[in-house]
Amino acid sequence: MPSCFAFRRSATVPLAFLLVLGCARVEVGQGATSDPTEAAPNDPALHSPPTGRNVDWSVYLGDSGRRHYTALDQINRDNVHLLEQAWVYRSGEPRGTMYASPLVVDGVLYGLSPQLVAFAVNAATGEELWRYNPGVGGAQRGLMWWSGPTGPRLFYTAGQWLIAVDARTGTAVEDFGDRGRLNLRPDTGRKGAFSVTVPGVVFEDKLILGFSTSEDADSHPGTVRAFSAVDGALVWQHDNIPAPGAPGSETWADGSLEKAGGANVWTGMALDEERGILFAPTGSPTPDFYGANRLGDNLYGNSLLAIDARTGKLIWHYQVIRHDLWDRDNAAPPTLVKLDRDGRRIDAVALTTKSGHLYVFDRETGESMYPTVEVETLPSTLPGEVPAPTQRLSTVAFSRQEFEITNRTEEARKYVEEQIKDWDQRPWAPPRIGTVLFYPWYDGGAEWGGSAFDPADNRLILNANDAAGILRLTEIPIGSSNAGIYAKHCGACHGQLLEGTDAAGPLLGVMGRLGYRETMKVIREGRGRMPAFTHLSDIEWRAITAFLFSPKPEVDEPSTEFGYVHGGYIYLRDHENLPGNSPPWGTLNSIDLATGEIVWKVPFGDYPTHPDLGFGAVNYGGPVITASGLIFIAATPDRKIRAYDKRDGTVLWEAELTAAGFSTPAVYMVDGRQYVAIAAGGGRMGPPSGSEYFAFALPEDVSGN
Repeated sequence: MPSCFAFRRSATVPLAFLLVLGCARVEVGQGATSDPTEAAPNDPALHSPPTGRNVDWSVYLGDSGRRHYTALDQINRDNVHLLEQAWVYRSGEPRGTMYASPLVVDGVLYGLSPQLVAFAVNAATGEELWRYNPGVGGAQRGLMWWSGPTGPRLFYTAGQWLIAVDARTGTAVEDFGDRGRLNLRPDTGRKGAFSVTVPGVVFEDKLILGFSTSEDADSHPGTVRAFSAVDGALVWQHDNIPAPGAPGSETWADGSLEKAGGANVWTGMALDEERGILFAPTGSPTPDFYGANRLGDNLYGNSLLAIDARTGKLIWHYQVIRHDLWDRDNAAPPTLVKLDRDGRRIDAVALTTKSGHLYVFDRETGESMYPTVEVETLPSTLPGEVPAPTQRLSTVAFSRQEFEITNRTEEARKYVEEQIKDWDQRPWAPPRIGTVLFYPWYDGGAEWGGSAFDPADNRLILNANDAAGILRLTEIPIGSSNAGIYAKHCGACHGQLLEGTDAAGPLLGVMGRLGYRETMKVIREGRGRMPAFTHLSDIEWRAITAFLFSPKPEVDEPSTEFGYVHGGYIYLRDHENLPGNSPPWGTLNSIDLATGEIVWKVPFGDYPTHPDLGFGAVNYGGPVITASGLIFIAATPDRKIRAYDKRDGTVLWEAELTAAGFSTPAVYMVDGRQYVAIAAGGGRMGPPSGSEYFAFALPEDVSGN
């Protein structure tokens, strides 16, 4: 092996080549994983460009604190209008969805195709270096990077599998798990769907992961687990649903814990590396919309958990929703922040919620930084259901809390008025047989894109949704009913009569379009956002197949036993397919964390069918803020990526993508040139799917190259 020497690599020399040569020390400049908030807000060093010519984006959402921040400032307010496309990489098949936020390490960008083929490209040119196809797919928002004694590894999850790839060669890490993959499905005896759709936290030599599961009675009970990054062995496990007699079990009715499921961490987690504290936001206990079999407040569902990242022991918790009946999962990853209060600077963690509320807590104690209020809920009309008497809400809200009917046109208003005239429009109305006007709807408020922290003035930058949903329960047959079994497993996304919803497309005529073999393959293996349904029994397979084959889907004769099924994730629309509430429908916000006041709020994005309304649009994906005062974000269905001025939300630059960028950008530097990269995957809300990654930079004569 050659002797080691310091080597500053140019953008044209891949990292893999240097490591194969045996150079043990590669100088790459300042990375993006240091804590930019340690400096005081008025510290000039906070705004100084890093000294290295290569600056990484080596952690999902920028760093383990999920701050979405970069200290780079080459691109600024004065020159951002000059940004041009530096390169585009076509990652492969356009089918499906692609939400991955790429990583960049030492001049190499790592990403995922729609079918979760991992790839590495030259981050300055887009030239492909390698590809790795694990042969399994699913939805995934990003990757994890870990470097150990045997070299750097990329980790990502595909369905129920944790994949380990040698970052130098793009080949499986043979000594990890079973020849480079680890089956993450827990042995719980449950049949519910299981997948991991978001990168976990990398801490020391551990990979810390949550998971997604079904939202019915067959779901797996939520856990947070740490696995060895060396060989995949389980290091620790935290059970989010308490065991009988354990702390928190008193918030569950007698006998309910043995069957309880959900309370899983399906979105991202944040890590305070210095303190070794993991912040894990949990989802709802299951089933989602009928909780008669899980009466009580249901800890630790819908909570923020502070967990010792070395041992898995719980430090503190805060429950955001008690006995959730509205699918108010904590959908957004927490963000580590700082704020000034009474002359002292507080290390805090921010949590944004689907209900449109902002919570901020002291990282060590869990003390809330904002006052809360108790809001009364309403009784249920469903047999055996007992909602929590009150909900404890933050006094800081970034989305409207009361429905206002659309005022866009008189025709739109009348159309919506006719729809909702017989609906239950009361705030916090529980699900019922019939329809509840649900506001804010299922996707927020805040969603999984997360928020950015600006350390220069301690502000939170957050894109949010502001739309109304339709909450409808139907009493349907279970057991031998084909319609009931289809509705239980498929109806929430694809509609009770195969008509489709906002979550997934229609299945009417699917057998004719795909054929029996391909249809069964999709059900068994999953595709795009749809998980694999390998857990179905033979009876369930036959019932669903029979319902899909029906020339005209009809609800068959019910048995004598009934259950409740959700009518689908649908939002309230007017006659032109636009949201039925008054605009804005999507916003970008700047929030002063010290006071909770919204400094500015601007409409965010447009719908492609109405490109010039300026009323905002439902959005998915997150922002990145730079030390030069720019906010880069895509996330909207109009296929745009934009740069905003952090001072007032003014748009300073925009570019059109081939598909919507429902992901979070990566901002990095190679050989002294700053880049902004985004995955353009689309695949929801109507626009086409895509498989391209775009990178933008200043012209070389402007950037100094």
